[in-house]
Order: sequence, then structure tokens, then C-alpha cells
Amino acid sequence: AWLREVSRGNFGVSWRSKKPALELIVERLPATLILAGAAITIALLITLPLGIISGMKPYTWIDSLATAFSLAGVATPGFWLGLMLILTFAVSLRVLPASGYTPLKEGVWEWFRHVIMPAATLGVTLAAPLTRFLRSGMLDVMSADYIRTARAKGLSQRAVILRHALKNALLTVVTVLGLQLGSLIGGAVVTESVFAWPGIGRLLLLGIVNRDYGVVQGVVLFVCVIYMTINLLVDIFYAYLDPRIRYT
Repeated sequence: AWLREVSRGNFGVSWRSKKPALELIVERLPATLILAGAAITIALLITLPLGIISGMKPYTWIDSLATAFSLAGVATPGFWLGLMLILTFAVSLRVLPASGYTPLKEGVWEWFRHVIMPAATLGVTLAAPLTRFLRSGMLDVMSADYIRTARAKGLSQRAVILRHALKNALLTVVTVLGLQLGSLIGGAVVTESVFAWPGIGRLLLLGIVNRDYGVVQGVVLFVCVIYMTINLLVDIFYAYLDPRIRYT
């Protein structure tokens, strides 16, 4: 009976608000998608230049800086980083709001002021492992035969990196990014709680605290579907990055 109702879009009813769980999830999904998109954008802006440069110039000061950033990012708890950003930019400098969410339709600047700190918290945490994976991938492919062949054919350094090296080095990065993307869309529970962000993660936490099992069950099922969908898309994207992979 439960599976039959789920197939019809009925994820259960909130015992607290008496609303359907799917309706509550859909209401909070845009805020989570915006936060996830902003966090991934920040992560890629950090990962791509650091990973490529450190992979091309290993054991230099740039590589040491990227390694230090990666280790610090992996070791730093997300909630601590979020609290430090709040203390710095909201409490001390008073240039950003400490929490809350403003829809984009109410103004780009106000939306940006509310989204930048939670997005930076998630983005830095995500960029740290991605930088290490991209560096390792670049180190592996830069010594490959096809890279030497591309250079021997007279291709520019930019063409060698973007058209040949980077696509192959991104295989492991895409795998990790896909898993992290599922986690972000599923709801960054801690970060959304620290910044009072009205997303799926905070909805899940409130459901647990209030023992609203209908909402918790609906959110968990929704997150599982998201994970499976993203993993499928990542597998399909492999064929674009590596021409040797073909799905029949």
C-alpha cells in the first residue's frame, strides 16, 4: 500500500502541519537548489585553477599552497567554518546578514548577501577534496604518451590542457562531484541549520526534532531518488569525457 501511494506522488502527511510531505519538500526545494548551485560554482572556481596549476607544476610553492588548502578544507568542520564567517562578516564587520533567505525576485543584491556565506561554507568544503583529485589526475595524464604526441604535433599548451589532459583528469573529479552534488541537493543539514536556510536539510532536521515521521520518511525517499538520478547522469557523462567508454 505504501509503494502504491508513493508511485502516485503521495509521500505521506506531516503530522505537525497536516500538509502532504511532498508539498513541503517542493516548497523548500528551490532554496536548496539555489544554495547547491552557488556552492558548486564557488567550488569549481577554486578547484579548476588550483588543481590544474598544481598538477602542471608539482612540488612548487603553488602546489604547496594548494595542498595546504586541501588539507585545511578537509579537516575543517563545515559548521565551524560557517560560524567563523558569521562572526567575521555579520557580527564584527556587519556587512552581511547572519542568517535567513531572500528570494532572487526581491533583488539580486539582497539575494547575494544572504547566499554568499552558506554557499562559501559548502563551496570551500567541497573544493578541498576536488582539488586533490584534480591534481592527482593531472599528474597522471601529463606524463601520458598522448600528451607528448599532442605537443609534438605543435598544439599550444592551452589546447593540450583543455582538449586532452583536463577531460581525462576529470573522471575521478566528476565521480566525487556527483556524490557531493547529491548530498547538497539532498540537503546540507548542518549548514542550512547554522544559517537558518529554509531548504530540505533544515526541513529534515525539524522533522526529526518534532518527530514528524511522515516528513522525515518523505525527505529520505526524495534524497534517495536524487542520488540514484545523479549517479546515472555521472555514468552517462563518462562517455563524453572518455571516448573509450561506450554504452550499448
